[in-house]
Formats: sequence, structure tokens, C-alpha cells
Amino acid sequence: MATHLLVIVVLVLVLNSNVISSLKISSLSSLSSSNSNRYINSNSNSDRYINSNSNSNSDRYINSINSNNHNGNRNSITSLLYSSSSSSLSSSSSSSTTLDNSNNSNNDNNNSNNNNNNKWLPSFATAALGGLLFGGDIGGSSSVVRILGEGTTELGKLDTIQLGTIASVSLLGAMIASFILIIVGDKQIGRQLELRTASVLFTIGTLVQSLSPSLALVLVGRLIYGLGIGTAMHVAPLYIAETAPNNLRGTLVSLKEAAIVGGIVVGYLAGAIFGEEGSWRGVFESFLPIEIMMLIGAFSVPESPRWLSLRSRNEEAMSAMVDGLGLSREEATNQINAMTKATMTAAGRGAGDSDSDSVVDNLKEILSSKYNRRALLIGVGLVLFQQLSGQPSVLYFANRIFENAGLGFEAAVGVGVFKLLMTLVSAKLVENPEWGRKQLLLYGNAGITASLLGLSAIYTVGASSPDGPNQAAIISCILLFVGGYQIGFGPITWLILSEIFPLRIRSAAVSTGTLANFGSNLLVAFLFETEREQLGEGLLFLQFAFIAAAATAFTSKYVFETRGLSLEQIEEKLKVEVDK
Repeated sequence: MATHLLVIVVLVLVLNSNVISSLKISSLSSLSSSNSNRYINSNSNSDRYINSNSNSNSDRYINSINSNNHNGNRNSITSLLYSSSSSSLSSSSSSSTTLDNSNNSNNDNNNSNNNNNNKWLPSFATAALGGLLFGGDIGGSSSVVRILGEGTTELGKLDTIQLGTIASVSLLGAMIASFILIIVGDKQIGRQLELRTASVLFTIGTLVQSLSPSLALVLVGRLIYGLGIGTAMHVAPLYIAETAPNNLRGTLVSLKEAAIVGGIVVGYLAGAIFGEEGSWRGVFESFLPIEIMMLIGAFSVPESPRWLSLRSRNEEAMSAMVDGLGLSREEATNQINAMTKATMTAAGRGAGDSDSDSVVDNLKEILSSKYNRRALLIGVGLVLFQQLSGQPSVLYFANRIFENAGLGFEAAVGVGVFKLLMTLVSAKLVENPEWGRKQLLLYGNAGITASLLGLSAIYTVGASSPDGPNQAAIISCILLFVGGYQIGFGPITWLILSEIFPLRIRSAAVSTGTLANFGSNLLVAFLFETEREQLGEGLLFLQFAFIAAAATAFTSKYVFETRGLSLEQIEEKLKVEVDK
């Protein structure tokens, strides 16, 4: 428990030590109409954002929500005004409801055109296949470990350490890939090349591990496959976020998480099909058709126009938008201008030398400004809370309970299907004006916290009962945990990670978040049994409940809504949130 809490405390202190002390609250005066620079995003759901800089140099942010219910009986507008030197609710005058959309006048048309031509679909599908292959490894490797654990294959009888290494070495490969991507950055390696690299690593890894005559070569294949996982999990959310229409970005990045869950179910099914024959090689080989599809897609889809724009390759960015995403040249020009402006603004705030390649300079660039540090706090903080609230441990514990009840395979598939359904629910709601990213995180965290408190109470009471803990109650709490996780943390963390960082630091920052994800996952899995023996199940789950509650408070304080905004507009909103 101390280890988990220490990681979180250090993160907050290092990245955000000056935020609380610098926050001042005072009364809010009326909006100034002179020298104001208003920033607005307006979409079909009428969510509008205004950033006004008045003569007093206070950055003001207005969020106006005009929502209608299905029966057309409700029509309300709520305005929240913030200031860098003041923060309070205010009743705006009629002039404050006048909306200036000069910076984003074509946003609705762009989204409509993108949705109609569907040229973004191959780009999304190719990146999502990387998620499916990651999930397939989770489900497939568990089946392979079960088959090899029987000791009847040509690899002979394997001990628990060897079986554990087979299951976890791909995670090590993913961590190595994430670290390499922090060092390399995206100065020369674009999203397209990353997709191609991931698909090649997946294919080579599968061939090596499925054709290997010895355990050593199986582990080499697993490591190569893990390199593909780390690369794919870095590029997939980036590429989807940078090529998707603004009003579909949340849904598509969330569907990438659904692809991971779907891959887990496919892995379980492959294990069921080939497990009866003891064919662990068949489990691995069953993913080759998907890998070939990803290979074909990776060598066909366009480069990310935002990456090209960052490299000042605007003509190529124009072609990627027109040919690959179906925009008109006018729409593409407007978006490229917005990207260029955002990049130049970041450089003006001291973002560092974008042409530098060393890991020190990459990290220096990430930490170079208070805006980058806040983005890193939000992104990495969510990743750490996602894992440290016990997700790997609860699912591992659930598998043991189901196996003891003789429901190992059936329960695993059932939980996988339930996770997939809840992820699809999240994908459906993430762009809904009634919900959005932050609301889903808060509701999901509430479900996680409640389930962990329930598990703690069940095991505490059950310890003194002759019949032990109530198994039906445990399973109910586990399902509540899974549902809450897949509504919130599961898809939304990766979504926010893909869109919260400014373009100049996005690749290295997402690599940092991915590394934190895999590293904290490994930490929780490694410490689970030790903490369970020392603390007992009741205190262990109570510890996770406290961390989940802290995650709710963290989300409420630091995470802001990004639904409907372009990535460049999110950069501007980040600045407003930090300065207020």
C-alpha cells in the first residue's frame, strides 16, 4: 500500500507543486469587450467555449451548454466563467451569450463531411487492429500457459517460474518499446512508420513463438511480440486521435479499447478450440490473419497530417487530409493553419527545440512549461490511478475464484463479453453532451470504489464466518468493478492520453504514459500476492478503495472536458485551465 501511495504522491508533488499555492479566488467582474480574444468550439450539440483575455490580463473561460431533451420540453443555458486571478459563478448579461465562432466557423461542416465520406475508416481500423492483437495476446497467452502447464507438450514439464515468464515477457517487451519511443521521439519516425513497425513485429513475433522448438526461442518470440504491443499501444491512440473527425474522436479511441477487449475474448476462444488438442502453437497462429490485415493496412493508410504539419511538410499534410481523410482543400488549409498556429504558440511559450533528439532534451521539452507539466500530470496521473486502483489484481483474483468454482473458461469468456459490452456503452456515451469524458470517469470511479469497499467488507465479515465469504456477493462486486472500469478508466484514460498533450510533445509524452501503464501494471501484479498475505483480502481491497477514491478526487480537480474540441482547441483550453 505504501508503495502505491508513494508513487501517486511523488507524481503530484513533482509535476504540480506550485498549482495549489498559486490558485487565488476573488470576485468576478463583468466581461470586457475590448482587447478580448475569444475562443469557441461550437458543434451540433451546442457546447461552446469562449476564452476572453480582458484588459486586466485575466484569462476567462466560458462554457455554455444548450441542451434539449428528447421531448423538446427543456432548453437551458448554463455559463461558467473562470479567471486566472478569480474563479466564481456569475450571471452573464445578454452580451455574454453572444458567441463568436470566427476561429472555428467550419468545424461543423468539417465533421459532417468527414462523417459522410468515411475515408477515415481504414486509418481507424488499421490502428484498432493493433489493440485487438494486444488483447489477443492477453487471452491467448493465458490459454497457452494453461496448455503448457499440463506438461504434455513437446516442451516438457515447465515450472511455475517458466510459465510465469511466458505470460509476462511480452509485457517486458512492451515496456522496452515504450522506453525506446521516449528516446527516439517522433522527429523522424512518423505514425505511419510506427504502424508498419508494430505490424511487422507482431507478425515476426507470432512466427517465432509458434514455430520455436525450444522454450528459449518461444520467449524470444514473446519478447518480439511485446515490442509490437508497446509500439502499437503508443501509436494507436495517437494516430486515431490525429486522423478522426473531432466529433467522433472520443468514440473511435474508445472503440480501440473495445478492440482490446474483443481480442481478449478471441484469445480465450482460440484457447478453447486448440486447447482440447493441446496445440499451444495453434493459439498463437490463429492471430496471423489479423496481423496480415494490419500489415496491408499499415502500408496503405496515409501519414498523420498533424505529424506532417509539425515537421513543416504542409503540402504532404494537405494531401493526407484531402486524399486520406476526404477534406476539401479549403477545409484542409484551415486545419493546417490551426495546427501551425498551435505549434508556433507552443514554441513561443518555451516548448524547447523541436529538432532535438536526445532523451534528456525530449524530457526537458515535456517539462519546459507549466502547461506541459499539467498535461503530464493529468495523463500520467490517470494511467497510474488506472492500474494502482487494483485492476490487474482484481481480475487475477476473479479468475482464481471462477476456477475454484469450476467455471474457469466459461467465466473468463463471460467476463470478457461483459467488458466488451460496457466498453461499447462508454464509446456510445463519450460524445454525448449529457456525459462526455469527465462524467464517465467520475461515474466509473464511483462504481470501482463501491465495488472495492464491498469486497473489503465481504472478506472482513467472511473471515469470522464458518462458511467463509459469500461467493455470490464477491462475484457481484467483481462485475460492478469490471463495469465501472470499462465505463471509465479502461477507454477514457487512453482517450485523454491521446488528446491532452500539445502536438510538439505528444509522442514522447504518450510514450511516458504508456511506460507508466505497463510499469504500474507489472508493479501491482508483482506485489499482489505479497500484500494479500501480509494484509489479508479485507485490508488489501480497502487499500485499493482508498486509491480509487483518490482517483475520483483527482479527476474532479484536474481533468477537464474535451468533448467536441479539436486537438488544437484542447491545447488552448489547457492553457485556460492552467492560468485560471
